[in-house]
Amino acid sequence: MTAAASAAMLLAAGCTSNNDDAPDPGSSTAAATSSAESGADGSKAQSLVLTQKDLPAGYQVMEVPKGELEKVAGSFSTGIKTAKVTPAGCAQLSAFPDKIKVDEIGYLIGMKTTSVLAETVSVSSRSVDSARKAATGKCAKQTIEITDGPAAGAKATATSKVISSPKTKADDAVVIQQKATMVMNDVKTSSTVIVGLAEVDGYLVSVQASDASQGGTPDLAAFNAFFTKAIDRVESKG
Repeated sequence: MTAAASAAMLLAAGCTSNNDDAPDPGSSTAAATSSAESGADGSKAQSLVLTQKDLPAGYQVMEVPKGELEKVAGSFSTGIKTAKVTPAGCAQLSAFPDKIKVDEIGYLIGMKTTSVLAETVSVSSRSVDSARKAATGKCAKQTIEITDGPAAGAKATATSKVISSPKTKADDAVVIQQKATMVMNDVKTSSTVIVGLAEVDGYLVSVQASDASQGGTPDLAAFNAFFTKAIDRVESKG
């Protein structure tokens, strides 16, 4: 459950920073303007996420207390802002917020045996296009070394690529497959995740599919259905 919560916070933190001074592979101007003009409201984010009845068959909602999310978010912020990223400039870690506003993030985590689906909804000043560009070219392969905080010494290598996404009502959307290898405390783990990001009426909808087993493969069919439903809900309720 903690790993799933971390995934949800990573999605939200990576998409809610509004530090325009940080270098960015894409422009955040259009996304910021869209959020302001649409009247998107962070206080409504939790009401815009899906519920148990929307999860694919067999998935169950994992209840994560607000206090646990805040703890995960705080631990994440401690190490990520000072991490070393190679190639330089591919991830603007200094732009991550010092404190993640959990109250302004809608989140849902569902699990079926080892398969996990995580959704977040937030008001975003970052564009989906910046995520698309960050997953291509020289930034398609990145290495991150944590130098501070509880995870100091951990090193991860991630390879990303844009894959086909389901047809949705989003203003813009992208689906990225990321394969990662992490070494922490001399223990090596490998994982594959699928991340969908969509701009919908000023909100940033994020969905991640993963498998908690070593070398597990994400449930792509479940992801596609869940991502589409998540976008439809924000489009109809936002």
